[in-house]
Amino acid sequence: MAQQSARSRAVANSNQEIDDSQERAIAARENGGPPSALAQMAQRLAISEGKLVHTLRSTVFKGCNNDEEFAALMVVANEYRLNPLTKEIYAFPAKGGGIVPMVSVDGWIRIMNEHPQFDGIEFEDIVNEKGKVDAIEATIYRKDRKRPVKTIEYLDECFRSTDPWKQMPSRMLRHKALIQCARLAFGFSGILDVDEAQYATVDGGDVTPQRQQAKRLPSREELEGDHDADTGEVIDQPAKGGMTEVDEDTARRLDAGEPVEDDEDEAVDSDPAREAANAILGRVAKASTVIDLNAIEQDWTKKVRSACEADMIELVEARIADRRGELKAGSGK
Repeated sequence: MAQQSARSRAVANSNQEIDDSQERAIAARENGGPPSALAQMAQRLAISEGKLVHTLRSTVFKGCNNDEEFAALMVVANEYRLNPLTKEIYAFPAKGGGIVPMVSVDGWIRIMNEHPQFDGIEFEDIVNEKGKVDAIEATIYRKDRKRPVKTIEYLDECFRSTDPWKQMPSRMLRHKALIQCARLAFGFSGILDVDEAQYATVDGGDVTPQRQQAKRLPSREELEGDHDADTGEVIDQPAKGGMTEVDEDTARRLDAGEPVEDDEDEAVDSDPAREAANAILGRVAKASTVIDLNAIEQDWTKKVRSACEADMIELVEARIADRRGELKAGSGK
């Protein structure tokens, strides 16, 4: 009986120690330890963690292939207090796998305005002899610096052959100037704007200006139908495809490849042609021989190309040509 009593007391003491340890761990996590990125965002957005995960994985973060990529996006969103539910931050697939965080212009405006040292921004249009905007200079003032930060973005370097850029080149250029100036003024890193994210999707994350301009931006000759051959200015004309007017929100959505709303205000599903083109880009990147690449190019020509917009056609075919050159240089058969 004495042995049984001692054994019972030992078991009871052990169980109590386990319970006490668990209580201490919970208390430390709740009171002392920092909450997870998911918990922080759920609290900030007033939504349960489970509902937040389900919503994000079904919408703006659906490009994530695993928990690690999802967690990385959550960390970036929390770092800059961005709200993915209002599409201030997206997940864009990178060429070699994984994702890159893309921040909309609304997101850039938020993080700039919420910076404690932000003290205002000014824009100055730089026009040519015909009064058309060739460049825009952005100036950001900081409370803790005597001199402002200035950047100039040039239309002929930033222009893309998309409806927003064709219809509202000055507005889109102003957005670009704002983003780049904010990046320099406050040291924002680890996030990309819409155009950079598109380049990263194609070029595997190499978004240096030299590579963008050399490989992906349309030349003056390619855009001569929309530019004056001598001055480079944008000539006002209706966009191809019948689009004649685009508001600012629709422009951002189109440029980001987001769903827009139709005439009856119902959301349109994501563009299957763009998704198919991105799949082709992924296959091109993984092609190990010229023979493989030829087969991919046949699939692109027969099954996908006719449904794509001009800018996507240009990107895919340029990447195919680049990959062919790489394979031939490496003696790929």
